[in-house]
Amino acid sequence: MNDEYPLTPQQISNYQRDGYIQLNDVFTGEDLAAFRDAVEAGVKEDTKNLDPNRVKGSYEQIFIQCVNLWHRYPKVKPFVLSPKLGRIAARLMGNSVRIWHDHALFKEPHTGAKTPWHQDTPYWPHQQKMHQLTIWVALRDATIQNGCMSFIPGTHRMFDIEPVNLGDPQDLYAVAPQTKGIKPVTCELKAGSVTIHNGMTFHYAGPNRSDGLREAIAIIYMPDGTTYSGTGHQTTDPLKLSVGQRLDQPIFPLVAN
Repeated sequence: MNDEYPLTPQQISNYQRDGYIQLNDVFTGEDLAAFRDAVEAGVKEDTKNLDPNRVKGSYEQIFIQCVNLWHRYPKVKPFVLSPKLGRIAARLMGNSVRIWHDHALFKEPHTGAKTPWHQDTPYWPHQQKMHQLTIWVALRDATIQNGCMSFIPGTHRMFDIEPVNLGDPQDLYAVAPQTKGIKPVTCELKAGSVTIHNGMTFHYAGPNRSDGLREAIAIIYMPDGTTYSGTGHQTTDPLKLSVGQRLDQPIFPLVAN
């Protein structure tokens, strides 16, 4: 789990050019099984009191989301804070990196709706919005049928685009007409493989049309030195931060220099 992943200069160059990359077999064998079991157990515990017959809101129809499992479940913590993942993030980003947060993203069979095209960083209360990245780990195989990830290459250079309302999404070309003509790339993953995308890269995941749960966890990194913008967010609201304050609190640990 803590060994070095053999990231090549070409892979780093491809990420910086396209704003995303796929890396295979980052977790295998016992490490993959332990990671999957820990996240599954955390999601099960977090959702055990939800009424299965409740009327789901539009956002909840997309996926079951559990944020910052590493805070609550000791078996998840070593994977989210993994030096292996931290070093991958730091090399791709070109900065020392801190954890922003994790979130499990489980799409339910047949009912898990599509995740609309969107950028991530506009939703986050960061004053700097260029280098954040997400490592999206497939805990089980992610396929076109069950909702794997797709990306629009080069869109990490597109700033000042209106954030997409995930619960009531606008048409991509209405929000970002400059994406017309850029062919999306879909990334099917074996369990234990990952996609990594810049927080400004437009990405999408299809609906889950399979008979099984699509299980993934996203771990989000930000550059050390990132400061607070003052925008509300569930991760920072309890901290009562001042605008311009560095996000270097214990809940945002430094994981790679």
